[in-house]
Amino acid sequence: MQDNSHYFEADPDWTSFAEKNGYSLKSPPYEVPNIDLPAARADQNVSEAEWTKIHPLSSVGYESIDITIPARDGYEVPVKVSRPLASRVPTTRNLPLLFVTHGGGWVQGTHITEEAWLLWPLYADFDFVVISVEYRLAPDNPSPTYMDDSWDVLTNTLARSDEFRFDADRVILAGSSAGGGVAATLSQAALAKNMKIRGVLLNVPVLCDYRHFPQNKFSYTSYEECGGAFLSSGEMRTIWDIVVPSPTAGSDPKISPLLGDVNGLPPHIIYVAGQDPLRDEGIAYAEKLNKARVKTSLVVYQGVPHNFGEFWTIEATQRWWIDLKMHVREILEL
Repeated sequence: MQDNSHYFEADPDWTSFAEKNGYSLKSPPYEVPNIDLPAARADQNVSEAEWTKIHPLSSVGYESIDITIPARDGYEVPVKVSRPLASRVPTTRNLPLLFVTHGGGWVQGTHITEEAWLLWPLYADFDFVVISVEYRLAPDNPSPTYMDDSWDVLTNTLARSDEFRFDADRVILAGSSAGGGVAATLSQAALAKNMKIRGVLLNVPVLCDYRHFPQNKFSYTSYEECGGAFLSSGEMRTIWDIVVPSPTAGSDPKISPLLGDVNGLPPHIIYVAGQDPLRDEGIAYAEKLNKARVKTSLVVYQGVPHNFGEFWTIEATQRWWIDLKMHVREILEL
């Protein structure tokens, strides 16, 4: 069993950036904090509204429309459909589909969450149809509502390739953090239904309930190491306890895709941060995929926190953008 703890060692560039900008580098005692969800959601809505004003889609040659797609219980799931402007790509051309599920611990997050975190570095270099799912959030809606909403939108979308004008042979499932966990579960469910998926892109994904991580099979020190930083292990435990209050439900692969069947899955891209409590589950998933002979690209960015990719000027993010574009080209065979 490999030891992943060396990935926690601080990245000097990140350390310098954090100190200059007043971000804490301390790792406080392992504790489970209270999370004020209404306040967190309100703060995120304000910051994302400001981000959108500064970063209009048109500035990268894209446009979008907002639609809804019905879930199994009749709820209309908000969906954002983005594609290149007609002046950039003829509207008659079918493009690859990037099907996106956002991060936010399943308790917050919007379309803009992934636009700012994952999509923005791709827009300039790639012509996609982007379908972004704003699934219902926990705990207002019990788990696995977020998963069911995402699955229902995916199956509906794949049946409408002509309407949305995407190439059904070039579909990528993508997401960051909790959205990465959703994308991983969707890929397993799609395989079970013989649905064609070209590739899966998991950015710092949540892949296993901490109460059910198979420590007898994989290294698991990241929760112990990451008591602080931008996503602390205490925060992650709190999120799991909010989203999946049952101590046994997290053993379901629908909730913890690390525990699912990965044989026969499409190629995967997995990005992991060294100072992230989620680090070891991302590495473990890559190990499991490799053992099943699934083509897998894993990159670990040593000594940076969970959401390092939101800090565009640091060296690790610049490297990630290069890796991201390279791996997407490989999957699409561009």
